Amino acid sequence: VAVLAAAAFAVMSGCAAKPTQPDVKPVTQRVSAKDVPAFMENTVWQHVDLYNAEPLRVSGYGLVVGLNGTGDTRAPNPVREYMTKEMQKHGFGSSVMRGFEKLTPEQVLNDRQRRTAIVRVDGFIPPGCRKGQLFDAQVSALENSNTTSLHRGILYSADLSPRGADPLSPGASSINPWARVAGPIFVNPQYALENNPQTPSEKLSLRYGLVMGRGRAIDDRPLILKLRQPQARLTRSIEKRIRERFQDSTIANAKNDGEVWVNVPASYGDDWERFIGVVLHLYFSPDNEYLALKAKQLAELATKDKGEAPLMDISFCWEAIGTPALPAMRPLLLSESPEVQYAAARAAAYLGDMAAQQTLTRIAESAANPFRLDAVRTLGGLPPTAYVQQSLRRLLDGDGNLVRQEAYKALLRTHDRNNESSFIYSQSVQEKFVLDLVPSSGPPLIYASRTGKPRIAVIGQRTTLASPILYMAMNNSFTIVSGETPGSVNVFYRGQEGEKDVSIQTPPDAAVLIARLGGRAAPDEPQLNFTYGDIVAVLQQLADKKLILSDPSVGQQQVAAAFGMESATDALLDPVMGAAPIIETGQRPQGGDDSTSPLPGETPAPAPPAAVRPAK
Repeated sequence: VAVLAAAAFAVMSGCAAKPTQPDVKPVTQRVSAKDVPAFMENTVWQHVDLYNAEPLRVSGYGLVVGLNGTGDTRAPNPVREYMTKEMQKHGFGSSVMRGFEKLTPEQVLNDRQRRTAIVRVDGFIPPGCRKGQLFDAQVSALENSNTTSLHRGILYSADLSPRGADPLSPGASSINPWARVAGPIFVNPQYALENNPQTPSEKLSLRYGLVMGRGRAIDDRPLILKLRQPQARLTRSIEKRIRERFQDSTIANAKNDGEVWVNVPASYGDDWERFIGVVLHLYFSPDNEYLALKAKQLAELATKDKGEAPLMDISFCWEAIGTPALPAMRPLLLSESPEVQYAAARAAAYLGDMAAQQTLTRIAESAANPFRLDAVRTLGGLPPTAYVQQSLRRLLDGDGNLVRQEAYKALLRTHDRNNESSFIYSQSVQEKFVLDLVPSSGPPLIYASRTGKPRIAVIGQRTTLASPILYMAMNNSFTIVSGETPGSVNVFYRGQEGEKDVSIQTPPDAAVLIARLGGRAAPDEPQLNFTYGDIVAVLQQLADKKLILSDPSVGQQQVAAAFGMESATDALLDPVMGAAPIIETGQRPQGGDDSTSPLPGETPAPAPPAAVRPAK
């Protein structure tokens, strides 16, 4: 208790040492081993508690530029002084800051045209985060500022650390920051095109935004296994067993007689929950005969309790056992119980069993199966084989938009991490977002990400704008109308203060329009320069008005394109930004409350799940 209290005091007082790497001291407190079900005896979970397994909130103050008369730099004096020093450090007023060589920090902060704003920046570093891993960050107007909208704003580099946004001592804990973030701000697309918000919900929502996939962790954040009965021999046994199972000598380190630090392998991506689930369900004995017998006992337990068995724990035990468990699982792939069938297929597929992959494909293709979405996501977590990708491609041809969206995201995960999938034709649009063209015989679907890298996907049949068309937005300053030349549309934008009017002619193909709105143009053509948030908002309105249709040249009856976006709860740290209606996809939310987010080692994570439940 004294050690934890001292660590917490050091963080709150702005100590330069990082809590990511706490001092390693012997643990003397002893707690009895857990009372676990018989099938989980002799597992790692029986002897440890999991710490450092909650998203860690980091925060700081930053400067947003590029606003159109909606910003405000009003802030408490300590915050303004801190921002002035940060701007000097980053080169404002010197030749190193392009575009701001002649502007001092004071001139920027006193801009009468309200093009800048001092903001609070918050992010959650995921558990098991690796150095350099990316995450989203929320930007919010300060409580007493007159900032009305962060739309089209760009956040300059901001340092983030635990309790870094302390208005009385800003930056005190940022001597050694935990993360940095910078980039364009994405606001709720439902309100992005509103220059003059009217309702309280609109006004409040526009004061919040996201910097998508631009937060970068500076150090690793290991998961910590704390022994309930500290013993040097036991910590070394856990370290050895984890290294044996994953064939990696760097994955686990016994720091003292009471702690083992565990790093998430890069092969697991950001799925730290699955990785630690396998770790906690490891049996200490590596003997294959013992493990095969255990797997058989688990199979009997899964089938005899008629839905009452803790199937997720059993599935993790199978996965932790490894290939010796496959003979016991294979008969369950034909189980009449969807819960048992999925639990067995999930674990066996991760162990490389082809029959299990085929079972997951059948589950994903069955509209009546409650584990349909879970099966798609599991397929997306498997190594990229020809069979897995072919299975996911077939799912793109269906008519269930949620399944098609998950299949698209799974295809992105199954390609080589250094190259785009050959089946998804991707192109970067002015480094603002990635435009994915995903061939499919299914109805047209346009999907936009709200977390991670900004992406717009045109899935299914080729899409075109309705003809004739008249679309107006942004207080009628943006217009799309049918062109005089057949097979073309005219796009006109009446620039705001400081912007030029732009008029272009483009084919009515939706993908071409998206690229042109983002700034794609030939050297001698006029260029538009809309943000990712602008474009997503326009696409959502066009789809709602049924102005994006399947191309009639394919010889089928024209149908309106659907529009899908990630759930607001996936992306937000603060719920007010998500007040507008949005198409939900049923993924799990992330985030937490600053007041309850624990420091490393403060509170253990909850026990592993006790049953398999279908995704919503």
